[in-house]
Amino acid sequence: MSIQPDATNLWQLSLTLPLPDAMEIETLFEDHAQATSLTETVSDGSLWRLEVIFAGKPDGWIVDQLPKDQERNLCKLEQKDWVSESQKQLPPVTAGRFHIHGSHDPKHSSASIHDLTIDAGRAFGTGLHETTYGCLSALHDLRKSHNFLNILDLGCGSGVLALAAAQAWGRPVLASDIDPDAVAVTRENAKKNSLHPMVHAVLATGLNDRLLQRKAPYDLLIANILAWPLVQLAPAISNVLAEDGILVLSGLLGKQENMVRAAYRLHGLSLKRRYIFKEWHTLVLSK
Repeated sequence: MSIQPDATNLWQLSLTLPLPDAMEIETLFEDHAQATSLTETVSDGSLWRLEVIFAGKPDGWIVDQLPKDQERNLCKLEQKDWVSESQKQLPPVTAGRFHIHGSHDPKHSSASIHDLTIDAGRAFGTGLHETTYGCLSALHDLRKSHNFLNILDLGCGSGVLALAAAQAWGRPVLASDIDPDAVAVTRENAKKNSLHPMVHAVLATGLNDRLLQRKAPYDLLIANILAWPLVQLAPAISNVLAEDGILVLSGLLGKQENMVRAAYRLHGLSLKRRYIFKEWHTLVLSK
């Protein structure tokens, strides 16, 4: 059951923990929260502060999903625009020629930079997280040597990678997600960045969609999701990838790389390049 936002009755849950644990907990609450933010609290990146904003005091069963030994602080907030407040904590990010920033920050001054305005909100992907940064870095390098014509962003989240690909190659990009909010946010971000004629976002579970199947094969497919879904989707993704296509995978920890690579190796895909940012790996594969 969804709760209508009420600025006079917002509650904040705060936790400090390692980034992988914070990401897992953030995913647990994504269907119940109004906004979330992650902030590095230790210079070596070992601990992060996760803040989750709820419209109304969350039901006990929601908070009970946390590990029993996890310290947490749950309190009612004073009246503020807490979505905007969380956005202000997100600094601009530059990955290669891509510059990602919130609407509260100015655009990049250089015309040669691919500037994207992406605000924190209902869908994952602002450029700040290592998985998104890894994918942007991969797209930057691929732009130097490849001219893709048919591109799919599978599990698009905020649409940042679909928008980046549309800017880099000047081609239409198909974006899909299982979450209706993500599809809506991708469409909003496409309009905000004047890329709505080029980015088409659709609601789909994996590749079980007629449009996604009809548009195949893809010469560039980006999937920044999680390790286990990547393994499960390996047969379907391999099937819609062109023979000379490039696959960019992310959302996996270093300890999960062998498992993911093994799943795609069964379908004739091998590793071409790896990007590592802290615990997170981004893989570039091809047949």
